[in-house]
Amino acid sequence: MESDIALTPFSPTDVELLRHWLTAPHVAAWYHDPEDHIAWATNPPKNGDRALITVESQAVGYMRWQSVSREVLDSVSLYEIPAGSVDVDMLIGNLEFVGQGIGPKALLVLVSQLRQRGDVPLVGLTTSVQNLSAQRAYTKAGFRILREYNPPGYGRCYLMVCSLNENA
Repeated sequence: MESDIALTPFSPTDVELLRHWLTAPHVAAWYHDPEDHIAWATNPPKNGDRALITVESQAVGYMRWQSVSREVLDSVSLYEIPAGSVDVDMLIGNLEFVGQGIGPKALLVLVSQLRQRGDVPLVGLTTSVQNLSAQRAYTKAGFRILREYNPPGYGRCYLMVCSLNENA
């Protein structure tokens, strides 16, 4: 199963599946406004993209990412994060695949793709300080906690980062 984890293009036909996942109890605890995420998935910003996480061609999760501007970073007091860094959100929606190591492997696929672009200094994720399973998954993919902060509407969170700069 490990080698068959991929990021596959998200299409309009995937919206109902994403809505189902976002309202599942194990996901809804961390994703408070499902319709906001659906709107983003349906019409991502020009500096963003999204994909389904698949295992042996079966959709089991969702990932979205976008390059972040200096203005946006400053608006949430993340002054130490370089502009052009990529912010990632992800979920494993299919409960039977939670805890199987799929999230870290999917993150490694994305990080590899972003590293090949050559213009991304850092990849970051935000997770609730209470979401221990996400923290473990991100750590397995090479992310580390940079600091705690309080993004609007989410409470206490950790900013976890992975540098793509070989010298960092």
